[in-house]
Amino acid sequence: MKTLVLCVDRDDDIGAKAALKGPFIGRERNLEAAIALGMADPEDPDSNTVLSAIGMYDELLKRGMDVQVATICGHQKVGFESDRILSQQLEEVMSAVRPDRAILVSNGAEDEYFYPVIASRIKIDSVKRVFIKQTPTAEGIYYIMIKTLRDPKLRRKILSPISAILIVYGFFLMFSDLVALSNTHSLGYISGVAPGLISFLIGAYIAWYAYNVSEGLSRGFNRLWKAMKSGSQLLPFAIFSFVLLVVGVLYSSSAVSQARNVPLQILAFIFVYNFLWIGIFAALVLETGRFANVYFSERKISWSSVIVGLMFIALGMILQGALDAIVLLYHLGPVNPTLIGVETVSGILIAMFGGLLNSTIHGQEKTSIDTEQNRSETEVTAKAFK
Repeated sequence: MKTLVLCVDRDDDIGAKAALKGPFIGRERNLEAAIALGMADPEDPDSNTVLSAIGMYDELLKRGMDVQVATICGHQKVGFESDRILSQQLEEVMSAVRPDRAILVSNGAEDEYFYPVIASRIKIDSVKRVFIKQTPTAEGIYYIMIKTLRDPKLRRKILSPISAILIVYGFFLMFSDLVALSNTHSLGYISGVAPGLISFLIGAYIAWYAYNVSEGLSRGFNRLWKAMKSGSQLLPFAIFSFVLLVVGVLYSSSAVSQARNVPLQILAFIFVYNFLWIGIFAALVLETGRFANVYFSERKISWSSVIVGLMFIALGMILQGALDAIVLLYHLGPVNPTLIGVETVSGILIAMFGGLLNSTIHGQEKTSIDTEQNRSETEVTAKAFK
């Protein structure tokens, strides 16, 4: 009875930091991956996890058990993409090792999200969680916090809620004073704006740091420069979409400034009501540019752009129905009740069609991937018999 000691690297730190591609089957391959990751980032816990799996493999081997060790790696984009790659690598490991049972080794809950998929394919005897020992002193805690904030993934998880709270709190704290300042032009309201503005700016700075916006802007400008040199069809659409967004904000702000002596909720409603379809149209223009760029550069249809465009239209129809319903309920203007129903139902039907199209496309892609895997396995088997 063969036992597989399996280690899961769901976010593919080994591939991202050590530039090695999984799966890793056998003691030597896993040791090579652990050392390479340890050299690239000595503080990454995945190297300790792989070494722990190797240690368990050695221990079971000394007991005379038929055992093998393997590590499968996902993708930095944790979710569907990483789990799809993990499933492919798991099938490859199962085909090569042909185990009867497995022992799983992990260093956290994120990797264990994939364990139900493994359990559906093989019997699991045990799960081992690897904990990394740390110094309990204040200096050690400070060092861990600094290192944690340097990790982009953990930084976003920790700082994003804090920045969102500060931004929203600061916005609502200063909004009423800003409206009063725009209506009366009295400088006495400036001091009232200051606390909210400080909270808003601190939250914006934390969000800027959490998502590393400066690096993203740098990459965006580099992509823009390459697109300009290569004659990308996306560039004019992107510029037109940005202009539409600016026009939408100015137009909606102008509508808000014309409203006098109305509550804050009504001002927000006026802004959204006037901005909605300009924003939706800007998003559709950008997706049209992506569709055209893929079609003319790769000669294939970008179904993802089509689906995203349908979802934007569906969202616009549903939101328009909700806004018109508010107008009708609070007697803000004349609205035909039948129109509200048509808008809402149309949005739901378009969203259902987009979801059906998305599932159909993914189903065809999965079928083609499975067919390719079966073909590869057949070729491997044929070579083995030769």
